[in-house]
Amino acid sequence: MDQELILCTNEDCGNYLRTTSVWKPSRVWNNIFAVSFFIFFFILSFDDYSSTNEGLQGPATLHIAENKSLPLTRENLRKELDLLHVICAEQAYAQILIESGHLTSYLAKKTNNLLGMRYPFRRKTSAVGIFLPESNLIIKGTQQELKKYRNRNHYAVYANWQDCIADYKYWQDENFRLTDRYLTFLGDYYAEDAHYVAKIRNLTR
Repeated sequence: MDQELILCTNEDCGNYLRTTSVWKPSRVWNNIFAVSFFIFFFILSFDDYSSTNEGLQGPATLHIAENKSLPLTRENLRKELDLLHVICAEQAYAQILIESGHLTSYLAKKTNNLLGMRYPFRRKTSAVGIFLPESNLIIKGTQQELKKYRNRNHYAVYANWQDCIADYKYWQDENFRLTDRYLTFLGDYYAEDAHYVAKIRNLTR
């Protein structure tokens, strides 16, 4: 600490208009404080968020659907079907095993197509192209660009096997409206009121 003499200008001070000794930190202590503050601030404010997954318990619980590098195994397939809420996941799993030759078929390996899916030219899709088996050719493009091949024998091509499962889910959502089927069932077999389904729809809008 360094001592310094200053002139007191505080009228309430006993040394008014007299020299007064004050102590101030030395440059060394100032530097130490500055460095310590910088280190403290840097450590607390630095965060690269590399392992942050909001809503997850940690990196080990990374959503399988977000990890496109996972190998195609029966276990990973089952998890993917569940996480994407594929309708009748157990039956879809068996269907995939049959269609893909238990995950080993030529189509599955070449195009990541596990279900023999055709390329959809209208509905939402995760496919990136088409495969023409007659010429053993893969052609990538948008739905508009690939429309000219719609009358040829073809299969959908996916960037990875998870995208094939996602596309199957899109297909289910487009063609298998579970809510509508349930309401139809209620109207046909459960209710005597002809307006029963309409009443349910009005209450759930």
